[in-house]
Amino acid sequence: MRTVRFAMLAAVVLAATQISVYGQTITFNGSVPATYSILNASDAALTDVDATFVSAIGVNTLTEATHVIHLRSNAVYKLSAIVGTPTNIGTGVATVAGSTLAAIQLGDIGFGISAINVLGASVVNGGSTPTRTDTVVVVPTIGPNFNYTSPTAVNGRMTANPFPATLYNITSATQLLSGDRISASGDNGSTDNFMGVSLKFGYVPQYFTPETAFSFVVTLTIASSV
Repeated sequence: MRTVRFAMLAAVVLAATQISVYGQTITFNGSVPATYSILNASDAALTDVDATFVSAIGVNTLTEATHVIHLRSNAVYKLSAIVGTPTNIGTGVATVAGSTLAAIQLGDIGFGISAINVLGASVVNGGSTPTRTDTVVVVPTIGPNFNYTSPTAVNGRMTANPFPATLYNITSATQLLSGDRISASGDNGSTDNFMGVSLKFGYVPQYFTPETAFSFVVTLTIASSV
């Protein structure tokens, strides 16, 4: 019994001296790119279709549509817009009084930013007492001013008391808004890291040349402001 026990111990000791430690590593390389997003108020793709402007002609009646978009970015940004694909709508400025037949124009439809919400807890310098500043484009004196207001029609038109900006002002890619980084953290599903921007459109239904339907597409782009 002693002999057997000695042999077993010797085998264990021998095996222990032959065990080596062997290790490898896995290296992960990643990056956080500058990222920007524009989503609708439900954080879904911005593919809204609006039929607000199918309106009866009234008396100095301003018809308006508002679309809230969610902007997110992890870097400084600028928001731009361009109107395109006009169907059965002219591309000129607002119509004026006269004896010539007049069709509706892009310049008859007001456009701009009516509100900005930065109250989210994960908005950079936002929250319940925000200190951030985002700049709406204003061209002094001659315009456009993309701070939307709801002016009162005069004599059934918007020429005497015009919109600060109209779709005519974005027939080429035009900056509307800019500012510092928006999102402190989170992703496109976070409910507290976006800036809510209210885009507003308005027009006064008038005795324009009849059209069975008119349409236009406004394309928004967010990118680095650097």
